[in-house]
Amino acid sequence: MHQAVKPHLAIGAMMGWLVEQGDAAQVRATVEAFEPPRGAATLEIGFGCGDALEALARTRPLGLIAGIESSGTAVSAARRRLDGGRGDAGLDLRAGNPFPLPFPDEHFDLVYSINGFQAWPDATAVLAEMTGVLKPGGDLVLSIRDLRVEGGDEPAHVGAKFAQEAAEALRDLALQVRVREIVHSPKRATFLVRGRKCGRSN
Repeated sequence: MHQAVKPHLAIGAMMGWLVEQGDAAQVRATVEAFEPPRGAATLEIGFGCGDALEALARTRPLGLIAGIESSGTAVSAARRRLDGGRGDAGLDLRAGNPFPLPFPDEHFDLVYSINGFQAWPDATAVLAEMTGVLKPGGDLVLSIRDLRVEGGDEPAHVGAKFAQEAAEALRDLALQVRVREIVHSPKRATFLVRGRKCGRSN
């Protein structure tokens, strides 16, 4: 399980690939739900090998694609993946942890994480950091998988519980919250927990 959180060397690359394959429908649905403005600055927390970053770069005219990821191996893989395939967007991918975030306050139009919330030791602290770097009027999105059958890496239906906890945490940070459920199959669904920061971006 450590390799899935912080992959390294050849086995880490294989773990990253396997995680990507299992999460492919979730990544597609998540990216399709994003509504960043033209030229937006976006930040992904825990981007792995960069599949969501690549999908976002292909489908949206962005100004900046940024991310933070604990694995240096994954950061290198994501940089190669996005090299030349992101239009005019700038690229700022860093190895590190989401607490504290090494970015300026109110810098991003969209801040998101896919399957990060349920793994963070201190989710409250990370969400506060994410909210801090979000521009007024911007969106913070947490994409949370929900396995519908027993026998996987997580108990069945635990994603629904995590989504409820995430929504409550974002409300505590004074964000306007919406929760959407996307069913991919009888075995799997995704909860998108979106928090919008009040105010207007300058």
